[in-house]
Amino acid sequence: MDYEDSFQTLPASNTLSSSVLSFLNDKFRARTDLAGAPALVSELRTRCSDLDRTLTDLNRSLGASLVAYASFSDRFDAVFDDLSAKLIRLRSSTCSPTSSFSDGGGEGNGKAEKILGEELPALAKEVARVETVRIYADGVCILDIVE
Repeated sequence: MDYEDSFQTLPASNTLSSSVLSFLNDKFRARTDLAGAPALVSELRTRCSDLDRTLTDLNRSLGASLVAYASFSDRFDAVFDDLSAKLIRLRSSTCSPTSSFSDGGGEGNGKAEKILGEELPALAKEVARVETVRIYADGVCILDIVE
């Protein structure tokens, strides 16, 4: 068995990508460059191993970010469900026949004034607070994904 038989042969050049051909042409310009093949193989294996570890770490980080985002999303769903229920109650109380704005007075008019004077501003503040928290959470999720 001579020196050349101890090396594995490459596949046909027409089956290799242009980037692989360029890499091989750069590394093995002359026949004497073949002596450095074992060191190149070792270096490539080390790089691949490092890249595999980095990819695993990135996948783990992405998974943690997705879990955090899902947690934020679940909390927002609960807040929006509560807000939606409050809006439905507010609408039903303002649309009922006893609370008409145009009935000229009575108990319904007092309820409408209470809604407009107290409950509607409180609801508007709650909507603004939820929007602020949503914007903050979106920013946090983006930062977590970027890291």
